[in-house]
Amino acid sequence: MIDILPTLALATPKHSPDKATIRAWTLVLTSRRFLNRSDHGRLLVAPALAALAVQEILAYEQENLPRSRPAPLPDNSWVSLLVIAVFLGLTMWLDAQGLGRRISWHLAGRADAGLILGGEWWRCVTALFLHADAGHLLANAGALAVLASLLARRIGSGLTWGLFVFSGTLGNAVNAWAQAPDHLSVGASTGVFGLIGVLAGGAGRAERGSRGQVLLLALGFGFSLLAMLGAGEEHVDLGAHFFGMCCGLPFGLMVGGWHGATGWKTRIGALAGAAGLVLVIWAWIVALESDMPGG
Repeated sequence: MIDILPTLALATPKHSPDKATIRAWTLVLTSRRFLNRSDHGRLLVAPALAALAVQEILAYEQENLPRSRPAPLPDNSWVSLLVIAVFLGLTMWLDAQGLGRRISWHLAGRADAGLILGGEWWRCVTALFLHADAGHLLANAGALAVLASLLARRIGSGLTWGLFVFSGTLGNAVNAWAQAPDHLSVGASTGVFGLIGVLAGGAGRAERGSRGQVLLLALGFGFSLLAMLGAGEEHVDLGAHFFGMCCGLPFGLMVGGWHGATGWKTRIGALAGAAGLVLVIWAWIVALESDMPGG
């Protein structure tokens, strides 16, 4: 038998393979039914099969190369925390205006399936910024603080918050179509699960494999989170969570391979964030104008 380690030392970066590496190579050859033996730092195979054995090990090494990942963006979680702090401050200020004023905002902005299907599109946006009570508000704010900070390190703060608005809006629109006309809902959780969908799609996009395998991985990850976080309480709007996540998944599949927003990606992120902000302001202006007498 002939020792193939000298050849492998020339053909791979592992010029002096350790015992663990040699053991792995022997397992590779054994799985391919190559008669082999490791003996005192040598890897022995039949001379006639030496070339094929080297090719098998080189193929194994190529398939298992460590994947280099670009470094994440600098810690920009302060942006997400600032957005959430401003949102909480505005919400508490509006609540302090009195019960009647609070009810007026909710009536003007809540997701009413019948009215949305009747053309009041802005409710898909405004409902993301209304909450049933303090516990509901704080739960969504806490979830957003975690999710937005995670995503912003990869794709940037602008794109993260833009996707929160877009996926949440689309999720509310689809939920209105799927529910009964008298269905009502409020809360940022549709957008929260939109960001979970973005994370799920990104996790699938980051893995090797066919597009079908990537999609199944993303769906499995997303549905697992939906089952754990979005379907455990009596008054949870499961449809809003489900459709929010489904609307976030395509975005995640598109941007999941970015691993850092630089160059032209920075401009796209800034545009997405600005577009999301404009959409929110526009939706609230239309909602409040429509709620006025004669509106």
